[in-house]
Formats: sequence, structure tokens, C-alpha cells
Amino acid sequence: MNSLYYQHDPLRVACCPITVHVLLHIAPSIRAMGPVWAYWAFPMERHCGDILCNIRSRWFPYASINKYVTSHAQLTHITLLYGLHKQLILLPPIHHDTDVKLPSCKSLVTLINLLPYHSELDPLYVLTPPKGPVETLPAPLRMKLIATLATHFNKSVSIIQELISWNTQFAQYGHVRQLEGGDVMHAHDFVPLRSDS
Repeated sequence: MNSLYYQHDPLRVACCPITVHVLLHIAPSIRAMGPVWAYWAFPMERHCGDILCNIRSRWFPYASINKYVTSHAQLTHITLLYGLHKQLILLPPIHHDTDVKLPSCKSLVTLINLLPYHSELDPLYVLTPPKGPVETLPAPLRMKLIATLATHFNKSVSIIQELISWNTQFAQYGHVRQLEGGDVMHAHDFVPLRSDS
């Protein structure tokens, strides 16, 4: 790495940011500390995100954090000790009565005659509220949609433009949920941010 980027020339230090330098230490770190999943920062970052959302007092944030962490640890312990996973779910029940199930991409791809050009088919998704009015898309959003579909299906923009005319109406949804335990994606411009985020 040093011979490739730095080349023992002080003027080339700018070519060696910390991210490049860290590459030198990957193998020794794995040998010294074990598998990467054991010390990743992602679980801690997720935990910090949970804590941040549960600060209830702006005057005494540390007491609020302490109460949340203690309560969460106690509840987790009781849940695991007595096998009360279903009984102690504290989230509000999720009703999917108003969800719109998207057809699998296989039927969509067949519909627009692109199956020979697209071998990997996406899993099934569900659109979930909030739902906006059914209307034509603004020109910038329509162009983003066309560019995304053209890139995804590896087709020219002109072909996709023929399929989506200017007067095509769409309903915009606030969330997309991937079925079978997948992620929930939030529409950035459609779902308002909370005032404390």
C-alpha cells in the first residue's frame, strides 16, 4: 500500500486518507480480535439511535436515557427468561388493511416485454400509508422515475417514456415494506420528519 499510494514521497500524503491506510490493518485486526461481526459498530449505532428516540426530557436527558436503558434491559431479560415474546410486544398493532400489494416483478416485467433482458426478479413489496392523492407526477419526479426504471431494466429512456405518458396518474405512498421480514423504506419528501428528529 505504501509503495502504491505514498511511494515514500511526502507530497503524496494526500493520496493516503485514513480509509486507505486502514486497509493495511484489516488482516492483522481480524487475526487479533476475531471475526468482524464481534466488534462492528453497527449494533451500537442502532442502540444509540434507539436511545436518542426515547429521550423524554430535554431538561434531564441523562436520567431519561438511564431509565430507558434500565427498563429495556429488564423487559428483555423477563421476555427471554419466561418466553413472553408475543405477550410483551409494546409496539402498537400494525394493521395492513389499507396496504397495496405490488405484483411481483415477474408479472410486471412480462407485462412490459422486458423478461428476456432481466434475469434477476425482485421480491414482493407492499405500499403502506400515508397515501397521497392520485395525480400526475411533477415533471422532475416523472423524469427521476423514468431514469430509475430505465437503469433498473437496462432499457433506453425513450422506451420507458413511451410506457409512462405525461398524463399517467400515480398514487404516492409514504412507505414501502419488503415482505418476508424485509426493510421498511420511508419516502423522504412525502413523510414529514418529527419535530424532535
